[in-house]
Amino acid sequence: MLKPTSIRAMRFILYFKLAMFVVVMVASFANTKSYDDFTGGKVATIAFNIAVSVLSMVSMLLLINKRKLFPSLIMSFIVLWFSIDTIQFVLAIVLVLLFFLRQTREYFRGDSLIEPRQDERSNDAEDAIDGDKQASSTEDPLEKPAKPQVKLKKDPEVYIREATPEDTDTIHSLMLIAFEEYRTAIPPSSALEETDESVSKALREGSESAAILYEDDTAAAMVRFKYIGDAIYFFRLSVVPNRRRRGYARQLVKWIEKQGISKGLNISRCKVRQSVQNNLVLYQDMGYEIVDTELVVRPQGTVKALTMEKKLGV
Repeated sequence: MLKPTSIRAMRFILYFKLAMFVVVMVASFANTKSYDDFTGGKVATIAFNIAVSVLSMVSMLLLINKRKLFPSLIMSFIVLWFSIDTIQFVLAIVLVLLFFLRQTREYFRGDSLIEPRQDERSNDAEDAIDGDKQASSTEDPLEKPAKPQVKLKKDPEVYIREATPEDTDTIHSLMLIAFEEYRTAIPPSSALEETDESVSKALREGSESAAILYEDDTAAAMVRFKYIGDAIYFFRLSVVPNRRRRGYARQLVKWIEKQGISKGLNISRCKVRQSVQNNLVLYQDMGYEIVDTELVVRPQGTVKALTMEKKLGV
């Protein structure tokens, strides 16, 4: 498998630093006219610095190959600490910064943007959700049957379709995966208390609808919605963690707005926790305004909810 550019850059920097380190050390000893100072404690100190520098770089190369994110990151700081000159220090800084690139994080998570894996599911979290079902079925409710791929695509194919009651498992699984981060919130999200049955009943009875966003035929995000008066109200907007920062939440909200316009509605409405600033900023950037606030009291705690609306211009 071809590694991402950032990973290849890391490997190149480490090999280059090793070569530079050897050259500098050889040159330093070759230019030394007297070896009187290299005795006792100083020899031990020099030997320790050399050993740590070389071992940390070699260890980091091995850890990168094994996709060990946090051990590799720790090793990069050790490499930075034991850099022996300005050039080595700058290269070590670049090495640390490469860890913050998206393609680097996806490489360590096992998500390949260079070559898709046909025989594995793309989301580890989905395996955790469906672990109790694998004994009887190997099918993933979040993934359609794979289509033969003639050639690799540079960009993923993304599309949105309205869900049916048969998509209940997909909708419920996406929601649980996306809202898992709010399990420790105070109070925890009520989305985590919903069941397949409650979602299925709402879809069958028509009291609510849903839309699913697919990336290369794999369900990556969803949103549920209903019609209330002259407004379309959407909720439980869910994007699985390893598909975030790709604009999928924004695409789903735009789909909701078009749906509302097609029905002749005037308003698109949603609710958001005041403490979740990312969602608040997203909706404000898309033209939504806060029109109401309420204090939701639950046994596990209290949360301030904001109602946001956008006029659809119908």
